[in-house]
Amino acid sequence: MRAWRTAGLAILPIALVGAPATARTAAAPPTGVADAALAGHYYLSGVMETGSELLLRRDGRFEWYVSYGAVDQSATGRWSRDGATVTLTADAPSPDAPPIRADRVLPWDAQAERRLRDAEWSREADAVAQRCPWNDDVAATAAPLSAEAPPRPAAAAAKAAEARRTAERARDDATRAMAAALAPGAPADARAAADAAMAAWHGARDDMERAHVDAGLPAPAIGSPVAPTACAQPPRPDTGALPSTQWRRGIAALVGDPARDLRLSGVDVTFVYGDGHRETATTDRGGWAFVPRRAGTAVERLIVAVPVQGLTPVTLPVAPLAEGVQTLIVDTRQLVAPPFRTMRLTVDRDALIPATMPRGRYIRH
Repeated sequence: MRAWRTAGLAILPIALVGAPATARTAAAPPTGVADAALAGHYYLSGVMETGSELLLRRDGRFEWYVSYGAVDQSATGRWSRDGATVTLTADAPSPDAPPIRADRVLPWDAQAERRLRDAEWSREADAVAQRCPWNDDVAATAAPLSAEAPPRPAAAAAKAAEARRTAERARDDATRAMAAALAPGAPADARAAADAAMAAWHGARDDMERAHVDAGLPAPAIGSPVAPTACAQPPRPDTGALPSTQWRRGIAALVGDPARDLRLSGVDVTFVYGDGHRETATTDRGGWAFVPRRAGTAVERLIVAVPVQGLTPVTLPVAPLAEGVQTLIVDTRQLVAPPFRTMRLTVDRDALIPATMPRGRYIRH
């Protein structure tokens, strides 16, 4: 089995759709044999807005990948040549192997601690973004105003000066509206008022800049609305070495498919402690989900819900885990059928032409 600590693994899309692969009919074995003369790495050309690669190995195995729009698909299996036809036969899942199972337990280490702190930071940053959607255009502190430009008699200069005063008022109104929206006991319409004030600020700022351009003047630096303290972004975790005496420690699940170098995001994992308490966490883009330790008890079961249509959550008994990382293996080939059972390509000198994309050509590099 491949190491769980491998870095730079691919990410499985959060939402998988389609029937489980075990419900599909397996393809017939390929005819012919692998031809070492065709082995190599091929890239698709001639198909707009589609990227695809095909790796034919000398041992008769292949790897295939395609990306178009927001869709990424891949397949592995065996290939063979029969005359001018190359046939790819995708691997069929084993009907006897469980699609989700608990694997080994890893001790809590520096990587787990770093992942825990990154996850805590992400939750805090997401909470701030939810609480303060205005953060993209606010200042943590008031910016100093630029000196007034020398007055000009032209009407355009007067219009620019008035536009600046209007923008400054809109800036200050937005600052007050955001503070009011986040004040304890704020009325239900305070948030909408803050949104409207920010929209007015955007419009006033644009009008000010346009008026100064028309007057041949540089746009003044009047700063942005000042965000409330509750909108402050949390500091990023220190990336330096952290002594183990300062670790917070915890319990984690690491979910992936090591056979395909995949870590799975968007998987809900419910940790069931021996005292009956439950905590649910969702795996991040690295496949990690974290919950706190509980004094005097340990996690004894995991309920794993992979977002695949028609797949019910799976309950997995585990050895009591008071601290550490429980790895979970998901056989993704059983959850979603490969995009094809067989694919046929025609050999055309150094190129392979897929039957399903006659205008495309896989060119070897």
